[in-house]
Amino acid sequence: MRVSTITRRFPAVATAIALGVASLATPVTAAPVATGTQQLTAAAANTAPTTRQIVGAVAVGDRYPYVFVIGTDGNLWINWQDQSEQWNWSNMGTPPGVALRMPIGVTIVDGFSRPYAFVLGSDQNVWSLWRSATSWQWRNQGAPPGANFVSWPSFAAVAVNDTSPYLFVRSDGDETVWVNWWNGSVWNWTNISSPPDGIAATGPVGVLLENGTPQVYTVGNGGRLWTTRFDDTAAPWVDLGQPPGVWLTDAGTPFGARSAVQVAPDARPYLLATGSDDNAWLRWWTGTQWEWHNLGSPPEQLVPGTLGALAVNGTSPFSFFATDGGGLWINYWDGSNWHWSDQSPPFRPALTGTAVLAPQNSTRPAIFLRDTAGNLWSRWWNGSYWSWTNRSL
Repeated sequence: MRVSTITRRFPAVATAIALGVASLATPVTAAPVATGTQQLTAAAANTAPTTRQIVGAVAVGDRYPYVFVIGTDGNLWINWQDQSEQWNWSNMGTPPGVALRMPIGVTIVDGFSRPYAFVLGSDQNVWSLWRSATSWQWRNQGAPPGANFVSWPSFAAVAVNDTSPYLFVRSDGDETVWVNWWNGSVWNWTNISSPPDGIAATGPVGVLLENGTPQVYTVGNGGRLWTTRFDDTAAPWVDLGQPPGVWLTDAGTPFGARSAVQVAPDARPYLLATGSDDNAWLRWWTGTQWEWHNLGSPPEQLVPGTLGALAVNGTSPFSFFATDGGGLWINYWDGSNWHWSDQSPPFRPALTGTAVLAPQNSTRPAIFLRDTAGNLWSRWWNGSYWSWTNRSL
């Protein structure tokens, strides 16, 4: 496959995010499954689609990237790398009789072997494309009672105990957070409410696992950061505040971005957001208390919201930001100081979805994003240097 590649030197980084969960209460059973027979093998499309939106990316076998996108033809596509490290495109179509309205997110279970991609259908139901042991299948996950997805619904999709996907979504109809989860036998919808001041239209920050329990972080209508925990029942929302004199403008970049990460070995949460002062802000847990840290900004004006975040080398946060001049910047921790690094994309980014991941046992991080012509690009570390690659050529 012919690709266009531009290189730029930069220190190597990696990520490791562990996720798991206990079962939740008060289930509402989802709609029945709709199966298909598509199986991803070496067979691939001869041409790449023009992409409309990015759903997300996972690393199959913790090594081979699978990037899910919605094409302008209305179909779900996968740009994936096989065992020979060849990149391929596969057209996965749509659910039976249902058009794809917008992305939600992706996750992977069972030792990085079974991807799940979640999208919102024209029937207002959540649908998943998932891979069983032998084939790809579409499943109707239904919708929360009273839900109305006027805007994008994404929070995050996470792997539960490495065996089941949990999907957190924001409903416009009742302005609450719902989780669609698999208890080992059936899918369920559970309402986990919302912060007292509501959920900002700009959306979520992310979901992490902490001490075996999922933790949701989101920005409220007042520009403050909120969190809630889940065990067998939903816990009250806790106000994590805002930077002094600053309200948060984080948009979480709709469709698939993750702005919350954990760093090993302490599994301490690091939350990235942008503020009304046009700076990037970090809310992090020291081990004894929460603290705010002003990361400043690059020379160019930041677009509100992070494009995604990774745990660098498993020990420190590494986040991506867009600027209003069409730039891409990385903010990273080198073990002593925070730095901004200009990634100079050779195109104008179209910020309708981004995805970050680090396959090969967290040694090859990448970000995937679109240009204004609908091409899919990656900024990735190959073990020696960073490269821009046009995946649509």
